[in-house]
Amino acid sequence: MTKEDIIAGVLKEFEGLAGHPRPSHHEKEVSDYIVGRLAELGVTARQDDVYNIIADVPATPGYENAPVTVLQGHMDMVCVSKPGVVYDPVKDPIKLVREGNILRADGTSLGADDGIAVAVSLYLLQQEIKHGPLRLIFTVDEETNMTGATTLSADHVKDAKYVINCDSESIDVICVASAGSCHMDFSRTLHRQVPGGDAAVVVRVHGLLGGHSGEVINEGRANAIKSVAAVLRRLADKGIEYALADYTGGVAANAIPSDAAATIVVRKEDGPVVEATVQEAAKEFRLIYGDFEQQAVFEATAAEVPATVFSKEDTEAVVDVINLLHSGVFAMNRSIPTLPDLSASLGTITTTEKTLSFQYFPRSSSDARLRDFLLTMPVVAKRTGTEVHMGTPMPAWTENTHSKLRSLMADVYKKVMNKEARIEAMHGGLETGFLYALNPELDIVSVGPETHDIHSADECVELDTVAQLVTVIERYVGKIG
Repeated sequence: MTKEDIIAGVLKEFEGLAGHPRPSHHEKEVSDYIVGRLAELGVTARQDDVYNIIADVPATPGYENAPVTVLQGHMDMVCVSKPGVVYDPVKDPIKLVREGNILRADGTSLGADDGIAVAVSLYLLQQEIKHGPLRLIFTVDEETNMTGATTLSADHVKDAKYVINCDSESIDVICVASAGSCHMDFSRTLHRQVPGGDAAVVVRVHGLLGGHSGEVINEGRANAIKSVAAVLRRLADKGIEYALADYTGGVAANAIPSDAAATIVVRKEDGPVVEATVQEAAKEFRLIYGDFEQQAVFEATAAEVPATVFSKEDTEAVVDVINLLHSGVFAMNRSIPTLPDLSASLGTITTTEKTLSFQYFPRSSSDARLRDFLLTMPVVAKRTGTEVHMGTPMPAWTENTHSKLRSLMADVYKKVMNKEARIEAMHGGLETGFLYALNPELDIVSVGPETHDIHSADECVELDTVAQLVTVIERYVGKIG
């Protein structure tokens, strides 16, 4: 098969997925579609209670005694759109746009993370490859709570030896470790009151780079929610009295927010000071980030005065806690200087009539370090008048220094791409930690095509690297068989 043949075949399968909306927690439709597609290819699949898919592909004759290899990925995606794009992630398909070697979506996230794993697996089933027993495992809800991985039965991996997770973003890398994490939801009950001021202003920061809070957290990208809070802190420092009426921003817990806004009520005579303060904050922002965040926009826009605002105490508490919580890297890994060892990101903030809520998402390559960090969160909540609900910590996947699979894959990589693969750990979260916990004897790697700006509306994938990934996996299964 030529490179273009492979790309065309994978694109056919990816287009099928794109026609079925698949945000986290809404995977039944796409799960049913994949099961049906597998049936068309002669493979019987089963769904568990949360719509994970498990499908066994028998070995080709003569390869029955080879060890079981699992090809694994997730079917859900982070669904975001560009400003002004009408998009309902629960109902609308993804509109694909191919520009030469680049595949992207029309105004929304693409879903190559991790639809490529599904599309590549479906494509491989149609090729005449000699292989040992294969098992496909496609999970749900990887992007939020990893429900699919946490509920997966150990029976599905107890007889397996190798796992190839297809959820990495660089074709040159064989990933051998990933970070653990914990979802946290902070909230504060609001006490609304009639506004004392006579003018409303929306303070908005947008146009930031955003991006995956694991993959790019060490690049020092700005956080729009915190940038708005920095403006409000400056107003308080100047003695300007204001009351919050609304505070929103971000699209997902694991995405660095690129857009956030707060509606405040002030006295009309303080309007010019608010405008000047926003511009001061923008100037300071540019001194910090330079051309790195060159598309950043700071705005102060007049709005209608809302019927109610937060109490003075609520306003101060909210601004304090947002300024207090660090978003970025806390510590770097001592063994791998370029790898963050502990980080956290403030992902979303929402306001209702009675409650303000925000998501805070720490990650660590050390389960012990993550546990230690989590101990401080109830203290933060207590001191800022908020409540915090912490989810079940997700385990880190630590490197197996005696991995046979890593050596096999590295050998195949070198032959396919005529260069050595980079063996790396990543700071993003993968489901591999849960699989390893189910069966510590598993030998695991994670691979993937060259994908850019995941979890954003600029997400795209380089198609020639998809073809390379297919070739690597195809040669690997033939070799292990």
